[in-house]
Amino acid sequence: MFDAQRPPDEWFKDWWASTDFLPIVHEHNSKVSGDDFFNRPELQPLREAYAAGLFAWILGEQHKVRVKLDKDRFPDFHLDRDGQTLSFELVEAYRPGVRRAAEYRETAKRRAAGLPEELAEFDPVHDETNASPAIAEAMEKKACKHYSSAPYLLVYVNFWLFNKPQMSLEQFAELAKPWATKFPEIWLLWGANAIRCSPTPDMICATSLPKGMVA
Repeated sequence: MFDAQRPPDEWFKDWWASTDFLPIVHEHNSKVSGDDFFNRPELQPLREAYAAGLFAWILGEQHKVRVKLDKDRFPDFHLDRDGQTLSFELVEAYRPGVRRAAEYRETAKRRAAGLPEELAEFDPVHDETNASPAIAEAMEKKACKHYSSAPYLLVYVNFWLFNKPQMSLEQFAELAKPWATKFPEIWLLWGANAIRCSPTPDMICATSLPKGMVA
């Protein structure tokens, strides 16, 4: 049976310009409930498409970029950056001790029962403190896979700090240092910021996002 929520085949077959892919992904994903988005394993490519699309959008500020998802489970997506094709693995760094899928499932139950949504408290200082170990854990998780062909690594930092992170480039480099030899490049996607931790630290910040979208 056709499932309109599944990612379209063209996301995997075609190369997309950095400015074209994110808007169509955002439009598609906006029609999928949070419960389905995070709880249905077959919809994982939607999450990968969002991260890959946002990453390509940001890099497009300084590079000529195209992006394409991969239907195989390795790598997660391909990036054509200035004419060089790069294979990327994606991993998420999320708030420790939080089961996000369970959160969305509970929200869906409350909505079905006519109850208001429970709003989580947000402490930016606490989030900043917890981000670094969560990022390190995500990097280690991928490094332990010992890929025969080392991919580029993108860590999607899913914390609530959507402005420019307060850590310095030197601190980002130090954070990734234990695993820097495992990947040609290690990047963080943190809000609307693409941060290269290794080999040469750098940060590219999006000057705009597609209409109606918040990173």
